[in-house]
Amino acid sequence: MSARALVEARPGETRAAVLDTDGALLDVLVLRDDTPEVVGGQYLGRVTAFDPGLQAAFVDIGLARPALLPKRAAKGRLNQGDSVVVEVVRAPAPDKGAKVTARIAEPPPAEGAPPRLLRAADPLAELLERHDPAEIVVDGIEVRGRLQRRLPGLADRISGYAGAVPLFAAEGLDAELDALLDPEVPLPGGGLLRIEPVRTLTAIDVDAGAREARGGAGRMALDLDMAAATEIARQIGLRALSGLIVIDFLELAEKSARQQVTDALKAALPDADVGSMRASGLVEMSRRRGRIPLHELLAEPCGRGGGGYVKTAMTVAFELLRDVCREAAANPGRAVSVVAAPSVVAALEGAASEARAAAERTLGRPFACRADPARPRESYEILLG
Repeated sequence: MSARALVEARPGETRAAVLDTDGALLDVLVLRDDTPEVVGGQYLGRVTAFDPGLQAAFVDIGLARPALLPKRAAKGRLNQGDSVVVEVVRAPAPDKGAKVTARIAEPPPAEGAPPRLLRAADPLAELLERHDPAEIVVDGIEVRGRLQRRLPGLADRISGYAGAVPLFAAEGLDAELDALLDPEVPLPGGGLLRIEPVRTLTAIDVDAGAREARGGAGRMALDLDMAAATEIARQIGLRALSGLIVIDFLELAEKSARQQVTDALKAALPDADVGSMRASGLVEMSRRRGRIPLHELLAEPCGRGGGGYVKTAMTVAFELLRDVCREAAANPGRAVSVVAAPSVVAALEGAASEARAAAERTLGRPFACRADPARPRESYEILLG
C-alpha cells in the first residue's frame, strides 16, 4: 500500500500522482480528452484491409489510424468489411496504430453497449487499484464521485479538495512533472542520466560527471551503475518509456559486476526484457508499449538540429490556466489578463476553451488573452489589474 494518491481533474485533462511515505513519486498518470488511453479497451471494429506480408489485418476502431490485428491474434479468417470485437494490447504511437487482439479473456457485455466502444479502459481506476493508497485526495467533484462508485473498496479513503490553488501546485508536483520532460536526471552522490527518446528507440547515457571515485575507479563505476539502474527503472516507469531502450553504463571489468547491474534492472522492471551487459557497458532492453509516453503526450519534437522536445501548445495552455487560478487566489479581487504565444492563445480559444471557461468560473469573471508573436511558446505572462 502506498501512502497517498492525488488526483487533479480539469476539463480536458486529468492528472494523478502516487506518492510513497516519504513523498517521492511512485507513479504518474496524465489523461487528455483529446488523446484517450485505450489499452485494455474493447471495441467493435471493422476490417479495412489484410496485408499478406505482415500477416495481419488493419481494423478501424475509431482512432486516428487503423489498429493492427496479427493473424495469430484473430479468430478465424478475416475479410475486408468484417466486423470484429478486439481488445487493445498496445497503445498507438505517432507513426503507427494500436495493436489489438481478438482473443479476449473477458468478453464485453452482449447488450447495452455503444456500437463502437464496448468496454472503455479506466486507467485512473486501475492506477488506484494497483497501488492501493491509504489516502486518495481528489480535486474535482465529478471525478471524485465516479471513483467512489467505481472503487467501492477504496471509497472510504477518497476525500475532496477545496483549496483555491490547484492541488498539484499546492503539493509542489508541477515542478516534478516538468522534470519528467527534462533529458538530464541527477543521481544521488553525483553523476547524471541523459534520457533521449528518438523515433526508433530511447537512448540513456550514464555520466559520472564529478562523482568522487571512493574505493577506486572500479568501485566507483559499480556504485554509479547500480545507482543509475535504480533511477533508470524509476524514470522508465514514470515517463512510460517503451519499445527498444539502449543504456550506456560505465564500463565494468568484472562479469559478476555487470551481472549485478542487469539483475537490478530486471528486478525493478519485471515487465521488460533486459539483455546482458556488454563489456562496453551497453545494455539493450525492450518494454511493451502501454500508456502513451509523457514526452509524446505533453511535448513534441522541437525540430532543431540537436533534437529534443518542446511542450505542445495544449500543455502550455493547461499550465497557464493553472497559474491563472493560483495568481487569482493569491490576489483576490484583482483583474487578470495574460500574454502568450499565438499557438497557446489559439489553444485557449479552441481545444482548451472548456478548460478556460472552467477557470473563468473559478475566478468569477472572464480574463483577457493577448497573443504576442515574438513570445516563445513556453513563455507567458500573467498581468494583474
